[in-house]
This record gives sequence, C-alpha cells and structure tokens, in this order.
Amino acid sequence: MDIQQIQYFLEVVRSGNFSTAAENLYTTQSSVSKNIKSLEKELNIQLFDRSKRQIQLTEAGKLVLKDARSIVQSYEKLIHTVSSYQLQKEDTLTIASIPVMAQYDITGLLADFQTAHPNIKLQIEESETTHICSRLKNHECDFIFTRKEYLDASCQSLDFYDDRLAAVVPLSHPFSKKKQISVSELRNENLLLLSKSTLHYDKITEICRQRGFEPRVVYTGTHMDNILDLISKNHGISLLMQHAVEYLHHPGVAIIPLKEDFISAITLACNDYRQLSPAGKLFWDYAKSKITAD
Repeated sequence: MDIQQIQYFLEVVRSGNFSTAAENLYTTQSSVSKNIKSLEKELNIQLFDRSKRQIQLTEAGKLVLKDARSIVQSYEKLIHTVSSYQLQKEDTLTIASIPVMAQYDITGLLADFQTAHPNIKLQIEESETTHICSRLKNHECDFIFTRKEYLDASCQSLDFYDDRLAAVVPLSHPFSKKKQISVSELRNENLLLLSKSTLHYDKITEICRQRGFEPRVVYTGTHMDNILDLISKNHGISLLMQHAVEYLHHPGVAIIPLKEDFISAITLACNDYRQLSPAGKLFWDYAKSKITAD
C-alpha cells in the first residue's frame, strides 16, 4: 500500500467514476483502475460495487473511507511540516568566526545585515582557527571569518580587513621608545603567544626560525587580554596583530611596528557561491557591497 493508491481511492469516491477521477488526477483511467485493484488486492476486500453505471462504495469500502481520509490528512500535514522546515532552513545562515569579531567589526556587519533582513536568522558561532576551515568544508556552516593565510585555496573569499603583525612590550621596556623593531631583536626575549589552536603560535615560531633563532615561549593562552595584562606586568613581550591590540586599549603596553611587513587579512569565505541558498547569496552580496564601499 502506498499513498498514491489511497489518494486515487479518495478521488474516485469524490468524483463518482474512474474517468473523471483520472482527469482530476492528470492520469489515465487504466492507471486509476490499476491502483484501485492493487489496493483491493492488498486489503483483500472489494472497495467499489462496479455492477451499476454509477459506482458505489461497498460496506467494506465505507469502513476504509474514514481511515483513508485520516491517512491522507496526516500525509499532507507531514509534507507541510517538512516544507516549512526546508524553508526555515534555507532562511537560516550559520556563520562561524575566529574569536576576533569585535576587533574587526564583524559584529557590526552581522548586526547591520540582520537589521536590513530581519526574516533571515543568523546562527553565529565562535571557532578556533584549527577547526574553522574543516567545518566549512564539511558543510557544518555556510560562511566563516578567518585569516586568509589559513584558508583552503578551493574556497571563495572576500578580504574583509588587513592587519599587520607588531611587537607588544611593557611601557618600561627599552623597546617601547623605538619607532620600529626587527623580529631578530627579539631572540633573547620571553615571548607570550596565543595558543597553538589559533595557528598564530605556529606562524610566530616559523618567523623567528627564519630569522635564525628559536623563540623563548614562556606562556600561551587563548585570550589576548590575558597576554596584554601579563605584558604590562613585565612578564614578557609578544607578537600580535596591531589593530586587534589597539582595539583592546590596554594602558600598560606599547605597540611597536615591525620593520618586516607581515600582513594578515581577515576574510569571509564560503565553499561555492553558486551553491548558496538565496539567503546565503544575499548575505555574500551584502558583505561584498560593504567591503567595496569601505
């Protein structure tokens, strides 16, 4: 038994004959007849009395009629529920970002988009750099904000904000008076770095090794404000992204530009623009227009 057989049965009851039912169902009379016979065979009863010109329900058919209507109503309700879910799903965007949303005004972009398009639900999640690209590739989110140097080359991206690596030192440190500093000058300094989960750690250690020394790392952590507080208390120095540090406005540290130009772009990425939902394309185009305007 399938839903089509039951629907055909109900249409024959409503229409009063097989030919009209076939017209209403946009099929052939033989198809309607075949489905009704299959249903009768499966139920082991006769649903219609075909001995007269106007077919009539048998007593058994009358018993089946009520449940058949209930089955079709439940089926139609299920289809409506699934359709509503699919529509809601298409209008929900999951966006993952490394923990720098406030520093680079990603929060502003998201808030402005939500104001402009209140019917689109944004599901926003923070994720560390080591996990965020795989989440996008596994279709666990629609978009990510991450640093471009860690992005899979197969993804499509929009550069959102460029930032530069800088030395961050205590105000009492001799380096605080300098206008610029070279990475090689840090070989004897205690370094406080963001943890390996951010991939920032690997980038800094690579830069130091390229300058001929192994960095002396005495602290790693996931929160930049803790690193800045330790720096202000003369526990060491750090290499961090300049704008991200400036945003936190810590009074006890000095930010010294590097002679070397290490640039990192915060980028918005998706797997494939062509496969985005209408809501996804709307968000991408909105972000692109904002970036271009800036």
